[in-house]
Amino acid sequence: MFSKNLVNWDNVKTRLTRLIYGEYFTDALRNTATVVLPVVLLFFNHQAHAAIGVGVGALLISLTDVPGNKANKFKSAVACIITFSLTASIISCSLHNPWFTASGIFLLSFLFSMLAIFGYRFALMGTMALILAIFTLGLHPEDPLLFSWYIFIGGSWFYLISLLQILIWPYRSLHQAIFECITSTAAFLKSKANCYNADVPLEECYQENIALHIKVSEKQELIRELLLSDKTAMNPTNERGQQLLRTAISVIDLYEQVTAIHYDYAFVRTALSKTAALNLIIELIEILAEEMNVLSGTFLRPARKAQQSLRLIKFEEVKTSLKNYAITENETNAPILLKVLKNLEDIALHIQVIRKDQPISAIHPDLKWNDISYEDFLPPQLLKPGSLKRHFSFSSPIFRFSLRLAFLCLGAYLITFLFPYGKYNYWMLLTIVIVAKPRFGLTWKRNIERLLGTFIGATLGLVLLLVIRQESVLLSLSTFFLLGFFTFNRIKYVVSVICITAMVILCLSIYSGHADYIITERIGYTVAGCVMAFLAAFLFPIWELKGLKSLMSNILDANINYLNKVIAELWGEQVGITASKLARKSGYIQLAKFSETLHYIHLEPKGKSVDIQGIHKIQILNYRINAIIASLSLSAKQQDQSDSDRLIVEQVVNNLHYCLKKSLLLDLKRINTDLHYSENEDNNSNEGTLQHQLRLLLSLSSVLKIHFG
Repeated sequence: MFSKNLVNWDNVKTRLTRLIYGEYFTDALRNTATVVLPVVLLFFNHQAHAAIGVGVGALLISLTDVPGNKANKFKSAVACIITFSLTASIISCSLHNPWFTASGIFLLSFLFSMLAIFGYRFALMGTMALILAIFTLGLHPEDPLLFSWYIFIGGSWFYLISLLQILIWPYRSLHQAIFECITSTAAFLKSKANCYNADVPLEECYQENIALHIKVSEKQELIRELLLSDKTAMNPTNERGQQLLRTAISVIDLYEQVTAIHYDYAFVRTALSKTAALNLIIELIEILAEEMNVLSGTFLRPARKAQQSLRLIKFEEVKTSLKNYAITENETNAPILLKVLKNLEDIALHIQVIRKDQPISAIHPDLKWNDISYEDFLPPQLLKPGSLKRHFSFSSPIFRFSLRLAFLCLGAYLITFLFPYGKYNYWMLLTIVIVAKPRFGLTWKRNIERLLGTFIGATLGLVLLLVIRQESVLLSLSTFFLLGFFTFNRIKYVVSVICITAMVILCLSIYSGHADYIITERIGYTVAGCVMAFLAAFLFPIWELKGLKSLMSNILDANINYLNKVIAELWGEQVGITASKLARKSGYIQLAKFSETLHYIHLEPKGKSVDIQGIHKIQILNYRINAIIASLSLSAKQQDQSDSDRLIVEQVVNNLHYCLKKSLLLDLKRINTDLHYSENEDNNSNEGTLQHQLRLLLSLSSVLKIHFG
């Protein structure tokens, strides 16, 4: 009992340590200090209006400061400061005439939402600028130019600190991204252990693998964006940048190696069920996953070098036991165990390379760094001359959402006239802007989180006001809640809402009194805003279901391209490392997009009208096909090929092309899933060899073809 509690405490301690040293908490400390310091100084100097203006400017602009390199941060600083200052000026100048204000709210809501055309960074800037416009309504400044000046000072002050920070620690965000990528990969590897556990249904294993694949793919994209767009880091003479480039390549390749541990698990479970081999495989996987988790922590504290671990000694001991089993097993089981061992040894080698115990040449002996066109791996450039024109039509989801939000904000603003004595009626607009999202499912999720966080935060704030009377203590708690808001804003939204609600109630109660009135309005306008945002999702709707077939086509096309590249290399053709890795990247990203969309379809009104189980089976088949292709790309080059292998490959490609052709015509309401995988995955001898992998690929593609009927 004692040891169990000790292990739990160690896990809590590890999580707290990583949170404290991580980017989220250190950024939260910076943001809190940057916002609170000028507010306190100005209030003590009896400059209440200046304190509020500068504080609001620093607070809102701080939420636009997402991970990025020096160039991205500087561009964001200039764009945000100018946009915020102009927004504050436009809205505050229009306040003398409600119709001018209504027009300004409508136009700014539409234009700022359209900034999503240019990517996440601009979309976030637009959202926060719109929130500033709403705050300006609530504050109702008497001097528009002076208020805009305060916003300018607050924004400039914040980004001055942010830019100084990145000049001192230029690769801090990249270290955080690598840390998160390794931990996500470790979680993915650990989920692979369940595939060898006969007590866990295979379909459940695949769904867990796919959910974690989405996270890993997202983290890999962030690494690419942070590193490859940084011209200073990518300069061949920059040793630190080149070292991080080698690490990033190793981390992404590590995931490919983990993905390649893919077999006909139903057969493997049956074949090894009467031995202790399955438990040994699970133990080996869990050892490596834990080793990866420990290794990831060194990227949060770069000064600490990863030390040799007792886990790797344990790994060698268990590996020896598994080898002994392989020696005594029959000709069917022995190749399975040896193949699993080889993959796990390769994963261990990748870990050693990332830890710098081995050179990267141990993985890529023939790799020439100038052979890779790194710019091709960057996310597509969205800021193009034709982008705006192409998106100004009802066929664009961004345009439809922008129009929806504009009408929604206009309607909410007009409704506030029904409550002329509501001092905080602008909270309704604020809630709408925060919870209204293009995706119906995401809007629903945000509504639930916002309402739950508001009720808990309001209750917490009320309890504190009843228990504590000292203003100094309440202000200290407000600062603590602000720190919590910043810490969890990007990682746990509901917790951030709890913190910001409690902070607002404490601060406004100290500033103006009437805590009961503040809490009532906070809850009332939040509920009204959530209801309006939810109902408005049916205005110019954006249904995930409509785009599902297109995403299905994309993943099939990506898998065909990936397979063609791998097979070309297998047959000895010169494909090029850039083309091969781009095909791998595309396959992973398209699978993640399809899976993410499928997740939100469950929440849509028409989600129950489709054959979700059948679609999930198509998703799993595509995932398994992708995993086998990854396995082929790593291991099959060392094996002999025959004419029969070429025929199998042709059949696989033909099956996938057939599915691609039929994907846009697929009846999502009824998908043929009568045939189970196990009925088609026959001839399981020589598991893990090239011939078996190709036969398994053919079997899976044949089942997929039947689903597309």
